[in-house]
Amino acid sequence: MQIRSIILYSKSGEKRVLDFRLGELNIVTGTSQTGKSALLDIVDFCLGRDEATLPISPIFNTVAWYAVILQLPDTRVLAARPAPSATAKSVTNAMLEVGNDLGIPELPDLRVNTDSTQLRQQLGRRIGIGDTRSEPAPGSLLSPLSANLGHAVLLCLQNQDEVASKRALFHRQNERSIPESLKATIPYFLGAVPEDQAALQQQLLQAKRALRRAENDLKTAQETNQGVESRLQSLLSEASVHGLLADDNIGSSDRAVVIEALQQASSFRPDPHNGDEEQRRQELLLTEESAALRRQLRSLAEERQLLGDLETQAVGYTGAVTRGMSRLSALNLVPDGFPGEHSCPLCGNELAEPDPTIADMHTTLADLRGQLDSVQPVQPRREQALREIEQTAARLREQLRGIEGALSVVAEQRSQQAGLLGQAEAQAYTRGRISAYLSQISTTTDNGHLQRLQSDISIGQQIVRGLEEQLDSEAIDDNLTHSLSYLSGKMTSHARFLKLEHGDRLVRLNLKKLTVVADTHEGITELLRIGSGKNHVGYHLAAHLALHQYFVNNSRPVPRFLMLDQPTQPYYPSDMAKARGRLEDITIDEDRVTVTRLFQLMHQVVTELSPNFQMIVSDHADLSHDWYQESVRYNWRGGEKLIPTTWLDDNPTP
Repeated sequence: MQIRSIILYSKSGEKRVLDFRLGELNIVTGTSQTGKSALLDIVDFCLGRDEATLPISPIFNTVAWYAVILQLPDTRVLAARPAPSATAKSVTNAMLEVGNDLGIPELPDLRVNTDSTQLRQQLGRRIGIGDTRSEPAPGSLLSPLSANLGHAVLLCLQNQDEVASKRALFHRQNERSIPESLKATIPYFLGAVPEDQAALQQQLLQAKRALRRAENDLKTAQETNQGVESRLQSLLSEASVHGLLADDNIGSSDRAVVIEALQQASSFRPDPHNGDEEQRRQELLLTEESAALRRQLRSLAEERQLLGDLETQAVGYTGAVTRGMSRLSALNLVPDGFPGEHSCPLCGNELAEPDPTIADMHTTLADLRGQLDSVQPVQPRREQALREIEQTAARLREQLRGIEGALSVVAEQRSQQAGLLGQAEAQAYTRGRISAYLSQISTTTDNGHLQRLQSDISIGQQIVRGLEEQLDSEAIDDNLTHSLSYLSGKMTSHARFLKLEHGDRLVRLNLKKLTVVADTHEGITELLRIGSGKNHVGYHLAAHLALHQYFVNNSRPVPRFLMLDQPTQPYYPSDMAKARGRLEDITIDEDRVTVTRLFQLMHQVVTELSPNFQMIVSDHADLSHDWYQESVRYNWRGGEKLIPTTWLDDNPTP
């Protein structure tokens, strides 16, 4: 995949089209603030980067869409993105079209038809990025990582802040999670990891899970089989205790006999209890009768109390009458022929004054006798009534005792039934345990089942061994060592050509630290410890050219282009020198030679790999060499820029 064109669309429909040659070195030279550095950001954005890194300025605000036309071996691809607003931090909308004769569309033809994730995935599949996934180390909190176009693009871009950096070798290496992505995916892009690694890892993961499951099943079955005899006897004893066995004298230890007895026990059904309702009805009737009898007895007791009170009153009254009659009994001493109130009752002489008392006393005595006679006949009737009350009470008490006896019987029956219900629950619980255990040992204790589990484990172990051999980490390490050795050879050669410091010794790529290391007399030295920005640019160029030489020669799924932004920046310290870009403006002779060698090396590698590799370099340098000038595609000096200034007039900022 190489870049045929970079297109910018103004909001009024104008187009700025930059065409590049395939398989060649393309140089965009010019003064500062002409838009050279934006080319790399536009390509990065159009290839699926969500973060908006494009310049924010009045003239860039006139752009409506950014697009690139990519050339693949068999077709062309248009990848376009609507320009993010000035306040947007990220955007995911995208347009993707594929066609052999794909041209440059007009602005009205642009439309969002996908998102950045799909764009990266589809482009990645078209350049051959396979179904690979890197599993994190055991215990790591990182998620599995699948390589995609976004990871490959990290190996194809170097902006002006990166190309001369001593701390970061790759694009966006200083951003969060990017170093982990690079470490995980570079081995795949170098071909050290199998193309179908993700599928194999997934198969290995599933095979290991199946193997662990079979091993656990076998272990459980064996443990169950070892304790099955004692457990069967225990359940048999429990069934006997709860009355679930038709025959409690099963003395056989044969497993089949015991299991049959337990199966019968698990099928035991207790007699249903249907008399509860009738019993409750009878108990209610007896309770009501008992209450009625008690009310009658209380009524009889009140009547008996009333008669007793009357008797007491009658006795008192009779006593009083009798005492009155006794005191008047002296009247019996008065002779029968007593003349009356004019005579003394003792001596019979005539009284001076008449005394009527004797007559009154006789009258009173006669009244008392009459009252006493009227009281005496009532006594027998009262006594009769008391006897009748006592008889009735005795009869009622007898009935009450009978009813209370019946209630006692009912209560005893209910207590017995409660005991039966508890036993029924215990029986049901035991039947459930027996049934569950019999269903468990019906398969686990089968010898054939154990053999099948052992066979499954043997097959699972063979599958896991086979997959592990295919994903052999030692083989991957060997492949990676071979790839890094190739890179080291190329990097050392490039470093010597550029005459970099420590370039006369072995130069290598350290993937664990994502940097370049060089063997020095003091030992292994990382890029961070090598001085001068000129050396940093040289080692960046040596490493990335070596990587793309490897990618091309080994047909690895990485875009076939490398974009560099201002690799000669350490050599042009003044604005005047940058504006002119000539070698004569570089004061040191050695630097002029080095700048020339930088572009010579780019031109040499691109030519060597042509037509399978393309470089696009944005720089101030404007060398006079013929081969250089033939590579210059755009020279933005004298007012020419990436975005025509007329766009600002046609698209005024609101």
